[in-house]
Amino acid sequence: MVTRRSALALGLAVPGLAGLAACGPNSSGGSGGGGGEDGAATLRLAWWGNPTRDENTKKVVEAYKEVDDAVTINLEPGEWSGYWDKLATQTAGGDFPDIVQMDEKYLAEYGGRGALLDLAGAGLTTDDFVPGSVEVGELPDVGLAAINAGLNAFAFLINPIIFEDAGVDIPDDTTWTWDDLIDTAVKISENTDKGTYGMTQMGSIQGLFQVYVRQAGQDQYKDGAAGFDAKTATSWFEWSKKIQDSGAGPDASVSVEDAAQAMDQSLFATGKVATTVAWSNQVVAHDGLVPEGVVVLRPPSMEGSAAAAQLWYKASMYWAVSAKASDPEAAVAFVDFLVNSPDAGKILSVERGVPGNMTVREAIVPDLDEPNKKAVDFLESIESELGDPPEITPQGGGQFEDILTRAGEDMLFGTLTPEEAGQRLLDDLTSALG
Repeated sequence: MVTRRSALALGLAVPGLAGLAACGPNSSGGSGGGGGEDGAATLRLAWWGNPTRDENTKKVVEAYKEVDDAVTINLEPGEWSGYWDKLATQTAGGDFPDIVQMDEKYLAEYGGRGALLDLAGAGLTTDDFVPGSVEVGELPDVGLAAINAGLNAFAFLINPIIFEDAGVDIPDDTTWTWDDLIDTAVKISENTDKGTYGMTQMGSIQGLFQVYVRQAGQDQYKDGAAGFDAKTATSWFEWSKKIQDSGAGPDASVSVEDAAQAMDQSLFATGKVATTVAWSNQVVAHDGLVPEGVVVLRPPSMEGSAAAAQLWYKASMYWAVSAKASDPEAAVAFVDFLVNSPDAGKILSVERGVPGNMTVREAIVPDLDEPNKKAVDFLESIESELGDPPEITPQGGGQFEDILTRAGEDMLFGTLTPEEAGQRLLDDLTSALG
């Protein structure tokens, strides 16, 4: 079941990832594919996803036969819950697929152990990608370890009907602050029936936490370590506690229960919350759950200025090629097709995120439905306001979502003060990073 929390987190820590130590470029084993002197190649393609993504991926592989019918691509679809365990096991056994769908949380884990090919060095063209979108796949000791399969950014989602029923105007997202958000949510909670709230509890949401600390002049990571201090983490938890104490959002018990619900059973989807958060590639799923559709807003800022929001383009996911691919040239050529071909773009659409390649994006936008256009429009509206791309999650950082959740929930239930939660967040993350 996809819960509201797992949809935002996009995964948990990877068990057994230490087994990757055996996957360096000199380890034994191979990808299991093959190449031949006649130009024929057999490649393995692995990804996680849903039925729509599975079908789109099968179609794009079929379409590639028109480009190179000498290449056979064997498909290895999976689900997020078991994908990383399987990939870690394959990697440790020297059986890493030739082409893999990769997530930012684990890019450094695999790239840092020599499992991923430098795509730029292998000749992948990225000239048409929007500025700032290629760098999010670069690792210092690897090069371009992965290329984004789509882009997203962190966003607020509004149910306009609840705002209207409460007699509250939708805020101006170019000027609102964190306090404005809570004040608006309090008015909605007060002006609607009991059990309806102005906003969800957002204190355990990694993406929004990162927005917050970036606005404070810090970041989630710096030089492979925690990039924020305990004072800023404490300030975050104080803001989170204010959501609960003011009545802007539900109490701890309801919030924890809501985070564990399937997305279509969440308070937001059932019309009990006016404001929630999501990555922009999740706009379509939420839009379909709200009768009048959602309104997409920027996060608030500390200064009340969109230019200070410190948003960034996040790769919704990546394509990466094994450093030991059976036929690296054929594997990179297929990835080139996936990210640079308008024909491929029309098949894949924006299900993996908005294309970073502007030529591909321009080719597919006219055919998008209204919910998908909302996601594209949001990304394009913030382009001139973006901050520098954040540092890629270092090894061990995949545990951060769990660490933030534990500290945040203990604080909301009164076990920890905001100051204690802030210090524990920093200490536990530092320990996880080693």
